[in-house]
Amino acid sequence: MSVVTSHRPAKSTQAVLEALQQLNHATAPDVMDWINRASGSKKVSLTSVYRALNQLVSEARIKPLNFNDGQVRYELNNQHMHHHHLICTRCEKVQMLDSCPFQPVLSELEGKFRVDYHNFEVFGLCASCMQTP
Repeated sequence: MSVVTSHRPAKSTQAVLEALQQLNHATAPDVMDWINRASGSKKVSLTSVYRALNQLVSEARIKPLNFNDGQVRYELNNQHMHHHHLICTRCEKVQMLDSCPFQPVLSELEGKFRVDYHNFEVFGLCASCMQTP
């Protein structure tokens, strides 16, 4: 008699996914804080959050982001809501850029290379900061 086991994600992994559905561009501590506020009694450790984040990145379910501020941020790797970022170097406001400048490259790679995710961030000054000396 064989035993069939189901592959269910760990509770911390599911909680991380739920947190990232609610948070934009979240750091690991942001995710941990959200989970611990939402869960009430049972708390999750930062180590568990990092373990879940690393697993989800390796599965290409989420992607890491580097906004050049010394922190890794994460977001869902949702191809239906594909976007890139404009980051103001003065006020640190993050805006989403809906178009993908890599689309021609991705089309050329089709069948030659499987792209799990890619990042494209543009750094500069937002309209408000351009008006302020």
